[in-house]
Amino acid sequence: MSAGQVRALYAALGIELPAWSKAEAPVRCFAQPDAHNRADHSPSCSVNLDSGAWNCHGCGAHGGAYDAALVAGHTPRSAISLLIRYGLAEPRTPSGPPRPTTARIPPTKSPTPPPTNVVPSTLTADEDDVQRWAERLYYNSRLVRRLMLERAWGSRAIRELHVGFDGARITIPVRNTQGLLQGVLRYDPFGRRDPKMLAVPGTRLGLVPHPAFDQSERILVVEGPPDLIAARSCGLAAIAVPGTSAWQPAWAQLLAGKQVTIVMDCDTPGRHAAHEIATSLGHVAKTVEIVDLWPDRHDGYDLTDRILERRRSRPGLSVAGTIGSLLRSVPHRHPNTKRARAAEPRRASR
Repeated sequence: MSAGQVRALYAALGIELPAWSKAEAPVRCFAQPDAHNRADHSPSCSVNLDSGAWNCHGCGAHGGAYDAALVAGHTPRSAISLLIRYGLAEPRTPSGPPRPTTARIPPTKSPTPPPTNVVPSTLTADEDDVQRWAERLYYNSRLVRRLMLERAWGSRAIRELHVGFDGARITIPVRNTQGLLQGVLRYDPFGRRDPKMLAVPGTRLGLVPHPAFDQSERILVVEGPPDLIAARSCGLAAIAVPGTSAWQPAWAQLLAGKQVTIVMDCDTPGRHAAHEIATSLGHVAKTVEIVDLWPDRHDGYDLTDRILERRRSRPGLSVAGTIGSLLRSVPHRHPNTKRARAAEPRRASR
């Protein structure tokens, strides 16, 4: 690996390294520019021209050339391809996709035929990736604190769900009935990228977390993993549907015998999905209830918005004490309410 290869790779990522730099090239932080004053106008990040590793001395973000590619928006597979193209990684043998890690011992072949529900090998992320991303988020205290303040996520829920950070987006694993990894969702929690939610190539969508791993009698079904994490941070046994058009009728059996409350976003797609899910669950769940948080709103107001509102309005109250009000629907407001109240005679003061 040469300095020229490192420079070429970073140039391909849109990160120009100063020509005059020798061993360490100073650059503006490209991982979390919003975490710095004036978008890190005075560069606080450096790139090692021998290894391609980078480190931000301001926000603490760091990684190798592979991580830099992820931060720039590449998928794990395209990041590897880029490293190979510029000579910073070597391709593996055809038995598996190349990765910038040491070789792993292949698993022992089972004499029995594989089960039909094994996750296909086309998924471009594995358990090592999930663990590495989870550790990366765990040690990024600045990002965790921001998620707590702006998304109402608790550190315990983050750990239990193995939520991580790949350098560019929050990662949320999707598992099947046996707990095998069947996909990874990549989420932008602060709305800086479009679309907000992506999936690692090869991902098979499913309920998050899988209902097989939640023995609660009462289940809250919400729209999307972000609301799920916020709800679980409040102590609610929540399960997420990965989008308004993602529900599959076969998933209804996974919630058989449960008392299900459905809370989707306050917009047309969310309300349509809520009724679709309720219809599927009608003959298998013990009870089914739809809660429309704010019937008069159509702007996508969701459970996370409600939780954040409760925190702001009752800062001295514990989260557990607000659970009862989280799922309380705001009553319809009659269009002439203000006019009627204005016409009422005022009561004499006592």
